[in-house]
Amino acid sequence: MKVTRIHHASVNAAGDLDSAVRFYRDVLGLEAAPRPEIPGVPGAWFTAGGGQVHVIGAPPLGDGIDPVGNHYCLAVDDLEGAIVELDTAGIAYLRGVQQDPGGAVSQIWVTDPAGNTIELQQG
Repeated sequence: MKVTRIHHASVNAAGDLDSAVRFYRDVLGLEAAPRPEIPGVPGAWFTAGGGQVHVIGAPPLGDGIDPVGNHYCLAVDDLEGAIVELDTAGIAYLRGVQQDPGGAVSQIWVTDPAGNTIELQQG
C-alpha cells in the first residue's frame, strides 16, 4: 500500500462540541470546510493547509477500532489494494461509505499495535 499524504486528523469533542468548534474556528483561525451529513454524528470540518481537522461530536466507542474517536486519516493510492493487503496480513478493519459533497467516499479504519485508530481513504 502506498500512503500519499495525511488527509485529516479527527478529534472527538462529544463533551462540548460548540466550544470545540469555536476554538478551532476563532482561536486557531481555521476555515470551515464542507461536511457531509453523517447520521448520528454531529460535527464540523475545517481546512488546515492541504488537509483538514474533523471535530466529531458523537461519543467515542471506547475500545477497538473507533471511527468517531480521536484518529488520523491517511490517503492511499489504491484503497481496494490496501484492503487485500490487510486481509492477507489478517488485520481487522471496519469499512464505511459516506456521502461527501463530491460523491460517495469509501473508507476503512484499522488500529495500530498500540491501539490507535487510523482511517484509510483513497485520494
